[in-house]
This record gives sequence, C-alpha cells and structure tokens, in this order.
Amino acid sequence: MTRTAPLAAILVGVGLLGCGGDDAPSKQEFANDAERICRETEKEIERIGQSAGSPEEVAEAIDKVIDKSRNAADDLVDLERPEGGDGDTAEKFVEGFESELDGKVVPALEDLRRALEEKDPKAVREAAQRLRQLEASESDRIARELGANACVG
Repeated sequence: MTRTAPLAAILVGVGLLGCGGDDAPSKQEFANDAERICRETEKEIERIGQSAGSPEEVAEAIDKVIDKSRNAADDLVDLERPEGGDGDTAEKFVEGFESELDGKVVPALEDLRRALEEKDPKAVREAAQRLRQLEASESDRIARELGANACVG
C-alpha cells in the first residue's frame, strides 16, 4: 500500500495538471491574443501598401490586403474564448469582425480596386469615402470593451 500511494499521488497530480491546461482564457488573455493578431496584420498590410505606387499596383495590393484581412479573421475565429459573459462578448466581437469584413470592408475594397482598374476618379473617391465611414463599427465598440484596442479601426 505504501508503494502505490506515491504512484496514486503522481497520477492524480498529472490528471489535475492535464485538466488545468484546458482552462478557458481570461478576458485579458483573449484580448492580448486578439491584439497580437490585429497588430501583426496591420503591420503586414502597411508593408503591402508601401510598395504600391501606381494605380495598378494599388489595385493588386488591395487583393493582398483582402487576403491578409481574411486570414486575420480566421485567426480570430480560432482563438479560444473566455467563459461566461466575457466569452459571449468575445464571440460577438469575432462574429462582428467577420461580418463587417465580408459584408462591408471587402466589398468597399473591391469597389476601390475596380475603380482604380477602370481609372474612374469619382468611383475611387466614393469607395474611399465608404472605407472611411466604416471606422466606427460595432466590432470596434466590442473590441474596446474587451480591451483589444489594436483591433479598433
């Protein structure tokens, strides 16, 4: 019996450690992970934009920006959510980010690309204006609530 007691204690300890590894992240941990994704994506997007000079290059860069943005959305979707109300808020943020990206941002970027390709200055101004108006979004409000300020705007 004395030989099995240490073994039992080790097994219980390993079991408890294993269970502890499955804990949901805190609100702050989720926010930190989301901020990392948003910061890295923003840096990548800035690098893409710096290399574009002509309208044709800007149009090509827009496709890369769309791809990077969708990758960021996928990375946010893959983040483990906190539990409880914070998890609900995190889920609303991720769903809102994806919805706004696919429903508003990508269409506005595609319109801008098309206007650049067609060399239509009026359409370029209109598409750029639509993009500026997207800055105050619901997902931005929720990102602030979570503390993921790098994901705002």
